[in-house]
Amino acid sequence: MGRAGNYDIVAEQGSDFSLYLSYQENAGTGVTLDLYQARMQVRRSTIDTGALLWLSGSTPSNTAGTTLHTRSVTGGGSTGEFTPTDATADQELGTGGIRLNVSSAGATGTTGGILITIDADTMANVPIGRHIYDLEIHSGSSAEKILKGKFEVEGEVTR
Repeated sequence: MGRAGNYDIVAEQGSDFSLYLSYQENAGTGVTLDLYQARMQVRRSTIDTGALLWLSGSTPSNTAGTTLHTRSVTGGGSTGEFTPTDATADQELGTGGIRLNVSSAGATGTTGGILITIDADTMANVPIGRHIYDLEIHSGSSAEKILKGKFEVEGEVTR
């Protein structure tokens, strides 16, 4: 696997967020993400210890036909930022997360499909401005950054 791709995201404060990616090999064939986990974090800078968003998710297990995806979104709540290692920080669990090997609608069975979703309530607390993010996939002790870039949040007018 090669270097992480670079993709800048523009999201709207207070609106549902959805991004669909197709992770492919050079020949255009989808990469099988069975038994992988994914993590994505959004921060103000690479050296900031606080996170604005922390998303995670996985693929379904092929063992015994299990089709349950685990996924989660954590946001900074009213402060907009939280320290991931501090259980007492102002954190809010949102709705959404990362689903692997799915279609753009979230249906299972699309090899290489990655669907990232964040609910409007969580996005309402993400500060406006230009932040950064990266997306990693993990399998066992192996980790690979597959995408990185700016995560710009445009301010909400209607409240």
